[in-house]
Formats: sequence, C-alpha cells, structure tokens
Amino acid sequence: MSKQQENNQTELRAVLIGRQYSGKTSVINTILESSETEAEGDDDVKREGFIDGRRISLVETPGWWKTFSLNDLSNISKQQLVRRISMISPGPHAVLIVIRADFAFTDTDGRFLEDYVELLGPNVWTYTLVIFTRGDLIKPKHIEQRIQEEGSALRRLIEKCEHKYHVFNNSNHHDRTQVKELFKKIEGIVKNSNGKHFNIDQEKLKKVNEQWEEIQTRANSRKSRVQKERSKVQEKAYVHHLQEIRVVLLGWVLGGKSSAGNTILNRDEFATGGRTGEGKRGFGDVDGRKMTVLDTPGWWKYFASELNPDFIRSAILGSVLECKKFPHSMLLVIPADTSFQEEQKRITEQNMSILGDDVWRHTIVLFTWGDRFKDISIEQHIESEGEALQWLIEKCGNRYHVFDNTDKNNRDQVTELLQKIDEMAAENSLFCFNKRKNRDEKSCPKTDKQEDLNMEIRLKDVCQYLDEGFERKTEEIKRKIEKLCMDVMEECLNCDECGSMNNPLNFQNKPPHALKEVIIPLEDNIPEPITALLQREFNRWESIIIDGVQESLQDIKSSFELSQAEKRQMSMQAVDRWLQNYNHYVIHTVDKIQAPESRIRTKRLKT
Repeated sequence: MSKQQENNQTELRAVLIGRQYSGKTSVINTILESSETEAEGDDDVKREGFIDGRRISLVETPGWWKTFSLNDLSNISKQQLVRRISMISPGPHAVLIVIRADFAFTDTDGRFLEDYVELLGPNVWTYTLVIFTRGDLIKPKHIEQRIQEEGSALRRLIEKCEHKYHVFNNSNHHDRTQVKELFKKIEGIVKNSNGKHFNIDQEKLKKVNEQWEEIQTRANSRKSRVQKERSKVQEKAYVHHLQEIRVVLLGWVLGGKSSAGNTILNRDEFATGGRTGEGKRGFGDVDGRKMTVLDTPGWWKYFASELNPDFIRSAILGSVLECKKFPHSMLLVIPADTSFQEEQKRITEQNMSILGDDVWRHTIVLFTWGDRFKDISIEQHIESEGEALQWLIEKCGNRYHVFDNTDKNNRDQVTELLQKIDEMAAENSLFCFNKRKNRDEKSCPKTDKQEDLNMEIRLKDVCQYLDEGFERKTEEIKRKIEKLCMDVMEECLNCDECGSMNNPLNFQNKPPHALKEVIIPLEDNIPEPITALLQREFNRWESIIIDGVQESLQDIKSSFELSQAEKRQMSMQAVDRWLQNYNHYVIHTVDKIQAPESRIRTKRLKT
C-alpha cells in the first residue's frame, strides 16, 4: 500500500462550494456534529475533526449572491476561491457543490456555477459531488424529477459531476446514516481517481498569492492616504457642521439605492424590487439633523446611456432642479460584490455627465452590501478590481463609504457617512447645477474601446431584438415562476380553496407587444457585442427576479396567519411587483429606440 493510499484511509479532505445561504456551514456542522456559525474569515474557514478514527478536514469557500455571469463577479471573489482551496493540503479528495433543494436552479445558475468551478481547472469535475441541502423541505421524488427533467440546468450539472449527488437533511444533525453514505460516495471518488486527490495548478496559485500580497500592500497605503486627507478637513468640517443634509442616490438599477436610502433614514421609506420610473423623496431626522434623501431610477448596467429610457434622465435632473436648495452630496451607489471594469466606468461616466463636470467634486461612492465579504476590506476590493474602479474613486476625490444593508440597526455606519458629507461640504461647498452651462451639454466623449465595440447599426434594429428578446425572456421567467410556485407553495396552489395550476397564475404584467407588426430579424443580424450586452442584462434581471420572488414566496409560505387563498393572492402580487420594474424599463427603452430621430452611427468593428 502506497503512502498516499494509507493517508486516504486515515484522512478525508473536502472543499465546499456554493452561494450564500446554500447551507455549506450546515453541512460541515452535520458532518462534524458541531454548531458553528457561518465562516467569516481565513482563520475559521478550515475546520477539522475525527470520525471513527479518521481525521476529517473541511474548507468552506466564499459564497456568491447573484448569479449573472462570471465576468460580473468581483476579482477578489475569484482570488479568494483559489486561495481557500490551497488551505487544504496536499489537496481535497472531493469538491462538494452545495445547492438548496428547495430553491430553483436556473440556466443562469448552471452556466455561472460551471464557469466558477472551472476556475480551479478543467479536471475538477472528476472530484465533484453535488450536495442538496434542506432535503427535509422537499419530497425525494421532486428532486429526482428535477434531475431527470430533459434539458434542465440541474440535469446538466449532475451529468457534469458524473451523476454524483447526495441529499442532506440539515434539520437532523444526529442522523449519522446520511454522513456515512456521503463518506462512501467520497471514497468512490478516491477509488475512481486511483487514490489521487485534486491538485490545483501551482503556477496559478503562486500568481494569485503574489497578487494578494501586492493588493494588501496597496490597500493599506490607500487607507492611510485617505485617512490623512480626511484629517486635514475634519476640523473645518466640525466648525461647519451641517444642520440639514440633502443627498441624491444615483447608480444602476437594482444596485441597492433604495436599501441605502432606507438604511440612512432608518425605516422602509423606499420600495425595493419593483419601483416605478419616478424619483422619490424621503425625509427624516438623523443624528439630530434634518435629512432629505432623493432616490432616483437607476440606469441600465450594461447599456450605453443612449439606450436609457428618457424618464431616467428626467428623474435625475428633476431631483436636482425641483429642489428649492441644491443637494450637499451625490451618493453613487455600487454593490461591493460586483465587478467594476472599463465597461462600467464608461457607462457611469456617461450617465453622471448629465449633471455636469462639477458633480464629481460632490460625489461619494457608496458601496452597498458590504456585509457580503466580512473578511475583506473595501480597500482590498478597490485595489483588486483594477484601474477602472480606482479611476472612479480618484475622480470622486478618494471619497467612499461602505454600507451593510442587512444591519439597519448599525447607526455608526450612517453617522460616519454624514461626517464624510460634512467634510466634503466644508471643502467644496454646495453642489450647484448650472442650467445654462449644461443645457447644450454633449454626452461623455466616446473612447476608442466604445467606438470599437459598436458597429454601424440603427437603434431600430437593436429595438427589434430587444423587444423579441424581452418577450421570450419574460415568458421564460413566467414559466419558471409558475414552476417555482408549485415547488415552494404546492399546498397553496393546488388546494380546493384556491384552484390548481391547471388554472395558471394570472400575472398582471404582460410583455410589451409594441412591435408585433414588425418582422423580428434573426439574431444573426445583430452584432455579437450588442447581443452579448442584451443577454447579460436579461440574465441579470432574471436572476434578481427569481431570487426576489423566491424569497417572497418563502416568507409567505412560512406565515401561519394567512389562509391558503391569501397566500395565493400575495404570491401573485409578489410576482407582479418584481416584474413591474422589468416591464417598465424595457417598454420605455423600446419606445425611446423606436423614435425616428434615434440612430446610432459608429465605426465598424476592427477586424
């Protein structure tokens, strides 16, 4: 018997991969008969124990929140995955992909997960096994049906894992049978790989570790520099302490603006996940000061500003011009767990330009969802992302702040934000929008990259594909939501009181049919870069809508005070609320693009 085979008999090592709240920590607790909370940093992600005389080593990797595409995942998230894998030496016997059995698994989830896992190397699938958590909340036959469903994302993933999967009942930590069965399946992986463990590319690991050391050095330097700059104006800000503060929230749609506004005012003032196209003001007393927060509609994340519905520009300008007094600060809201590259830099610069060049002197970058990486500083994220995000921070005079949107009781984060606004106002006075100067303002100059991205194509052509693509995607989302409702709230949707799914959910929001008389062109008629941007935006919305509906349905289902009929009605309202925002943006984008005078004239792509 070789030394490696002998070690395999006395030790079992595994790495767990999955999105946030998928149940990775619960799996580890069940295996080790422990009750630890979710891992937060490098010091507590590796856990060990002994079972039947065998050492068990388990490493929990960082989870992700929204599954749009791998390109939209922050660089630091990708680096942390590789770094965490290296913590289990000499390498894991198995890579355990953790998925909640009671949650939908969409095509977008499948594509993202495949790309994410393959960051470890193409040969990783030999060592993978899918663990379904919350198996006690769904009937075993339903899991089998989902796996066997022809063409489903879950079936493709299971096939990728060579049909290796296991179901866990996390509510019963004392059921050791399920743990023993899991060990047998992992032992099968070891046997099929001739006793070898998974080895990550050492050159790749070395490069990531070197990058991480450099990132930490630059992050510490940035933090020290910003603190030094702040100290120069803090005394002045203390003297000019603002008794009234007015802020405007800006950023892309569904980026966390409304949640940030609610955190500032310490109440649910702004609706999330289903806003209309109008800006909204909120008022309150915060730290003894009068506070006015203006929440504006977000712009498309991936589309150039020319494709924004007109109501976005009107709402942003109206938020500023309709005020009797100009705002003290623009809060540019960006999710902290999202990639910010050259594309986002260009789009952000375009959309901010409607307020004039002076706007940057009065802007603070507000990173939302800072709780998603509790062991990562915002400076490390900034340095990891690269030049585009660093440019934005420098453009705003090194002014940035982080919110944990899940902890509204943490008022210290709001107090510190107000202090930073004081400092900015003391240094730059009020923002003042010069109507005459900006009346004939031109859009932000196009970069060579932007010109190279586009072809000589009329907006009408984009409109045709956008409308056709939106209809198709909306129908897909509706079908998935109907299936989701059956899976999550089966007893509510099939009871005698409510009728059955033979009478489908009656969604109020329907896809637009503005272009029914137009012959939809083949997708090949649309340049690949434009098609890719549209698909990314569609996937982003699908992921957000499915997640939002799923969370709403789980809350409705768990309510003991509602009747079955009330649950069904609330379910439909939740779906409509999420689809409303999607419909609103796309319909107005289609209407804008259809305008006869609207036309894009750009250079052809370089070959």
